[in-house]
Amino acid sequence: MQIVEASDSEDEPLAKPKEVAPPSKAASPAKATGPASGFKRMQIVEASDSEDEPPAKPKASSPAAKGTEPFPDLKVEHSKSGVESAKNQANALFSKGSLDEAVRWFSKGLWVVETKKVKDAPSDLHSILHSNRAFAYIKLKKWAEAEEDCSKALGVNPKNTKATYRRAMARFELGKFEGAKQDVEEVLKDLPDPSSNKEAVELKEKIAKELEKQAPKPAAN
Repeated sequence: MQIVEASDSEDEPLAKPKEVAPPSKAASPAKATGPASGFKRMQIVEASDSEDEPPAKPKASSPAAKGTEPFPDLKVEHSKSGVESAKNQANALFSKGSLDEAVRWFSKGLWVVETKKVKDAPSDLHSILHSNRAFAYIKLKKWAEAEEDCSKALGVNPKNTKATYRRAMARFELGKFEGAKQDVEEVLKDLPDPSSNKEAVELKEKIAKELEKQAPKPAAN
């Protein structure tokens, strides 16, 4: 599952996890360099109608208080197609490496859905917005935000395997190795084909090594 997804039906590879240093309390955002490489077989980013990147906007900030419209400079039509367009714009920005701007568009789409401005937004779309924003947070090394978004995505659609894998990545970085192990094992059950689960297998091996380090040592005789 690399990059961002357009729908649950699209096949994508898992993003390959990085070698991880011991968890830190507050990792600074990484410089946006574009999407990570992953499985070539399913590499997908859904482009928006326009490939022109909009002028730079203020950096993504904490979500606005519930009911308060976030990012009023971003205009999203209050309809299913409007939310789809917001997602497509965010995906295109993500593919160009404009991660903060992608987060803003994902957030605006989520606000339209979650404040019931749109009555017919499918749960799959709602879940995808959260899991795609989570992947942008992962690229920005905002692990806690990524974990939270993945949990929300799974709350809406428990079968969102991409969200499960991304949460495993975030939990690994946060040092939550038991939770990461549960998530990655769930992914491997959903993706038994070796051609689509290489990254998940590698992540599971890394988690196992960390858990082994934490295991109590046998008492010396």
